[in-house]
Amino acid sequence: MATTTATIFIGEAHQNHSGVNPTHFIQFTENSRPALILRDLEGNCEPIVIIPTLENTIDDIYLMVAVFILNQVKPSIELNNPQRKCLYELLNENERIELYNKTISVINQNRIKIVFNILSGSHLFNYIDQIKKYPNDYEVTLSYIKKEFNVWTGKVDENEGAL
Repeated sequence: MATTTATIFIGEAHQNHSGVNPTHFIQFTENSRPALILRDLEGNCEPIVIIPTLENTIDDIYLMVAVFILNQVKPSIELNNPQRKCLYELLNENERIELYNKTISVINQNRIKIVFNILSGSHLFNYIDQIKKYPNDYEVTLSYIKKEFNVWTGKVDENEGAL
């Protein structure tokens, strides 16, 4: 069963109070295979699912935004495919790099804010620096306090501080 290890809100920053006025969110799930699940907060569409690359998951998140929210990047192949093929299978490295470069340009031309809520143990924790290369407004939140029952030890684990 997939586990959600991050949620990403996409919208605009409030002009006076920061935060985000989200229109969409992406659920990042992990276990045997990672997935990015895009949902429209107004609920007008079916969720869109893509299977990201491992080393460029952040770029794949931004690509999702440029393709499915901003509708300004047009890949040569459908990324949201019923077979759930991953981006490695759908696009070669050069095609992905070209799409990532187009995505940066599109993000630069639009006023959006993306908030990454990254939970303890998420794969995204290792790639936070990749977020900084994008020109949009962003925030990154990380787990600070965690209390969770550990089924392996039969005890409750508690942690405080940046996890």
